[in-house]
Amino acid sequence: MRWLVVGGGSIGRRHLANLLALDAGDVELCEPDASRREALTQALRVRAHARLEDALARRPEAVLVCTPTHQHLPAALAAAQAGAHLFIEKPVAASLDGTETLLAALRAQGRTGLVACNMRFHPGVAALKSALDAGRLTRPLIFRAWFSHYLPNWRPGQDYRQSYSARRDQGGGIILEGLHELDYLRWMAGEVAAIQACADHVSELEIDSEDVALVMLQFEAGAVGEIRLDYLSPCKLRGCEVIGTGGVLRWESRGKRPEQVVVQGYDASSGRWTDLERREAYDGNEMYLEELKHFIACVEGRAQPLLSLEDACRLLALALTARDHAAPYDVARIGERR
Repeated sequence: MRWLVVGGGSIGRRHLANLLALDAGDVELCEPDASRREALTQALRVRAHARLEDALARRPEAVLVCTPTHQHLPAALAAAQAGAHLFIEKPVAASLDGTETLLAALRAQGRTGLVACNMRFHPGVAALKSALDAGRLTRPLIFRAWFSHYLPNWRPGQDYRQSYSARRDQGGGIILEGLHELDYLRWMAGEVAAIQACADHVSELEIDSEDVALVMLQFEAGAVGEIRLDYLSPCKLRGCEVIGTGGVLRWESRGKRPEQVVVQGYDASSGRWTDLERREAYDGNEMYLEELKHFIACVEGRAQPLLSLEDACRLLALALTARDHAAPYDVARIGERR
């Protein structure tokens, strides 16, 4: 099977290396930047192209779109029209403009479309989902998720000010970058009926987008949720807590390389906490490998995408609603009357 990875940044490099490690087939790269292209060619010994047209002329069966967010749609549409299965890094695009055209092209070719959902393969998220599916909480009532990580530490060796994460018009800002939390809460709690957000830029980071946000959710099943996101913590923090009539589930991760993962459950009938999962040095690349294995299974017809292109567009619409209608953090001063 012939694979094409479009974009040689940090996530593109990861997927290239993982496809080679999985012995998935003939793996090629498309990267317009000459120095980056040469470095990856030397390091990974893959065939590389400067132009997407030349890369697609090689007729890859599957294309991974790993460009900056605002460049996703043109590359994905060209790949779909060339008859390739599609894997697109999240979010599917920086806006919904053009997504219907992409969906139509993929349907016309009868190909699979999957959008990155690597956090669904994280042991913390997977443990909570499994416990919820088993009815451990009886009736879940409250979902709380959080993600906090200092933006300059995200991509070592790259000036964060030059990354798309810093630019609102390129799909940056913590609400779209924190899309995984909204994705996996929908996976656990069901569809969202209403969404609202507060967001602001409170740090000295040189960005033109929000660096902190609180997203509030009402789920169709009746539960409520909140997602706390920011670009600010010097130690990477991530986790989720679910409160239900039968107990509590809590996952917390700290750090990166290594990452400490702890998942615990509280049973209301016994009054006891128990460990459901504990890893002192989790290798985050494991979830990316599992994600690629899932995509391969989808391409081969052995599985259905966990996050299809259609569902990813609905997810993006929710996130854009939250971002575009977010209110500033405007808290009344103590004693102030309005």
